[in-house]
Amino acid sequence: MWLQAPWLSALALLLPCSFGTPNQDRIFKYRSYRETHSFFEQLQEKYPNLVELWYAQDIFPEILPRKITWGTCEGEPCKTLIVRIANKRLLTNSTPEVFFSGALHGDERLGPATVTELASFLCEEYGVDTQVRRLVDFRATWIMPMTNAFGYAAHRREENSMDPNRDFPYLHTRPERCMQTQTARAVNELFRRHLFQFMITFHGGMRALTYEWGSRNHMTMPQRRSTEPPDETAFREVGQAIQAAAGKTLHRRWFYPLGRINDLVYPVEGGMEDWSYAAGWEKSPTPITVCKPNTYGGYAEERTKYRRDSISTLVYLAEMDNYKTAPDNSLGHRLEIWSPSATNGHIARNLRMCLKTIEMTRPEVVVLPPSMPSSAGDGATSLSVQIYGFGCHQMTARLVAVPSSVVPGCLVGEDGGDLEQEQFQQILQKSVKMDATEGHCRGLSLWNASTPPPRVLQGAVPTGEEVCVLIAAEFDQQWARQTRPDPLVTPRSHAARGRLEERYQVKANDGPMMIKARRTKLFAVGGPIRLEATSATTMTAKDTVDQPALAISEETTMATSDPHTSLGSSIWQQARLVPTTTFVNLHPRPEEPEDVTYAQDFFSIAAISFALSIAVGCAMLLRNRQEVAIKANVKDAQTRSELAEMVGKDPI
Repeated sequence: MWLQAPWLSALALLLPCSFGTPNQDRIFKYRSYRETHSFFEQLQEKYPNLVELWYAQDIFPEILPRKITWGTCEGEPCKTLIVRIANKRLLTNSTPEVFFSGALHGDERLGPATVTELASFLCEEYGVDTQVRRLVDFRATWIMPMTNAFGYAAHRREENSMDPNRDFPYLHTRPERCMQTQTARAVNELFRRHLFQFMITFHGGMRALTYEWGSRNHMTMPQRRSTEPPDETAFREVGQAIQAAAGKTLHRRWFYPLGRINDLVYPVEGGMEDWSYAAGWEKSPTPITVCKPNTYGGYAEERTKYRRDSISTLVYLAEMDNYKTAPDNSLGHRLEIWSPSATNGHIARNLRMCLKTIEMTRPEVVVLPPSMPSSAGDGATSLSVQIYGFGCHQMTARLVAVPSSVVPGCLVGEDGGDLEQEQFQQILQKSVKMDATEGHCRGLSLWNASTPPPRVLQGAVPTGEEVCVLIAAEFDQQWARQTRPDPLVTPRSHAARGRLEERYQVKANDGPMMIKARRTKLFAVGGPIRLEATSATTMTAKDTVDQPALAISEETTMATSDPHTSLGSSIWQQARLVPTTTFVNLHPRPEEPEDVTYAQDFFSIAAISFALSIAVGCAMLLRNRQEVAIKANVKDAQTRSELAEMVGKDPI
């Protein structure tokens, strides 16, 4: 009897400070090669349905044909770790994919720390935050924490005296001088099997967030400025969103200046950035080189010949700090992720950039539970649906009703991209437009409390006919804008073409992965319904199927105490569309006893006081950490001696 609500409240206050809850604060830190491997092995053991690990030398035998020990990492043979974070039960061969490279240069060590914490965050918050669950359920995040495994273990820029970021098949005049490293080959094989829509590659030595172009064949002379990439609008808009996620400095400037690689950094030949953007559509053998290396037993030249449009990633080069390895006290701590400020450490800023990038990998409409409050007259009923755009900048959405005979079970797949062309055309032809809206997408709100309210679509659903209510939407049509693209082609990236083209389909070079997308994307509001008018204000609804898995509303992605908003119920079962029905709580709370004693009240007051004391202690601890973080901003506290020691002029 004594363990009542006040005690539970006290326990809830205590848990974040004393136990390993997902949102518990901790100081970020660097990890060694072995510690990083161990960390991911433990993460996989703890979250087996979300984490998958591979070693490139095991799954890509073509990169090391002689099976030799190509390098020693902390006393053992080097292995290139590959990580995927995704809900295995929902993965398909068309799940949108995003890629993060931790350390292409082994002595630039903020990247591995960032992507390691990213993987931890996605897993730990998956069961807590509905938006994080959406990122993991409907997208696949691929990570190479230590892309250059040898360099990272040895604290060296290169792999066996070879620079991996000069080793990709782009603009090489000597075919034997590219694809020499295990690092580049591992990345190449991963990209041959997957269709990454976005990517961030982390570096160090200066501070900038940059995009294409980054090579001499795409520069104006004599100004030596970058020409415009065909995807300039998409690059710039997504880049601005990523830049905003990282936040500003104490001087109210963006923490990461944004621009093209040639303009803010410098051009290179053989860079991963130009290759990962253009290998699928620029000409071969120039600038896309067919490589013939001899190192490590060689590498078949066929591995650098690519299917048309297969490698077309919107890639960002993030130069994170003027130091190759930023000071430990500049990394920050975990709670900063939710609280952007000028004093944030590096990892919280970078992690927010990663989360925003993952979000943009799949544009979608999030449908909240619908309601049908009243009769609209003429044998119809007024339906109201709240929605918001996610993974996009701009959205145009229409609420439509379609005969269920055209869409059996109202099943449209992820977004209608898998539907046969004939069925898709029938849906468009037979749909009845009920309402429409357009404007900005809402997107992630983990660290932004001022998110706009959802948009409301409403319209009349005819009675007496079984129909499917769908959202038909287009996203980011402004990405088609160009001024002087170089070369003179339409946007080439997977992300842009999947939004802009009437129908976009492409397959990976190897394996089953593909993209099947349309400009107009479809999202089911619920299952088939039949509304029958029994009087002026009384209707009945028929619920024939559960809500498709990929249209689970934000409110239902976490279990609650209300049986009508749990994961076990479909959205249509929750709304029910029956205005005359009164829901009954199937799990009523037990009646409170009438003989509560004063001793129990005293015990409860003592528990609350104790909990408040602990909470105040935690708040003081966080304040102290924030004060330390203020001193941790390297850029804003540099002395002349520190500037003299910087290695920012080293190649990226």
